[in-house]
Amino acid sequence: MKSACPLCGHRKGKRHCPGKGALICSTCCGTKRHVEVQCPPDCTYLTGSHAGGWEGRESDRRQDLMRLAPHVQELTQDQAALFFYLVAGIVRVSAKHREADDRVWQDAVAALRKTMETRESGLVYDHKADDWRAQALIGEMQEVIAPPSNDGKPVAETPALLAALRAVAAAIEATMAENAGPAAFLETATRVAARISAGDTEDKTDERRIVHP
Repeated sequence: MKSACPLCGHRKGKRHCPGKGALICSTCCGTKRHVEVQCPPDCTYLTGSHAGGWEGRESDRRQDLMRLAPHVQELTQDQAALFFYLVAGIVRVSAKHREADDRVWQDAVAALRKTMETRESGLVYDHKADDWRAQALIGEMQEVIAPPSNDGKPVAETPALLAALRAVAAAIEATMAENAGPAAFLETATRVAARISAGDTEDKTDERRIVHP
């Protein structure tokens, strides 16, 4: 009996991944190659019929756009940039917390949002997440928002960060309502972050369409 994919934790591992030394599912093979997996250049799944079989698929692009667009359209261009910055941060943190699915991230983002709203009102209070797994994510996301390399200063003013964080929270909630799997939002976030990081021209065009409908 095949064991669960070590990357997503819920689909069956079917492809031997030399970068992980384990069997991973085809979805993670396509969406997380060169993102969470250090793929050797001679991997058979990087060439031939398997190359780009998932990460470049048009249906995935349309689905990702439909999941994110409604929550970005009302943001300013700067706020939209922060939205994608936070999404990329979630992807990076998720790589170290395999146990965190969309529900855990929903809890973490909600606590972060409440903390920022409280500080915006003039009070200093850190709201806690209900799930201990979500609480572990909060500290690392706080470093995404206020990186140590930036002397602990936020990457943007609180109102802009708060608007972006609310949009991320709404995107997670709406994706969960699709009942498309426990990590459907994370899968979309991983694909989008990978395409933007790779400088995908078409994906950047889609991003401009989201910001400027």
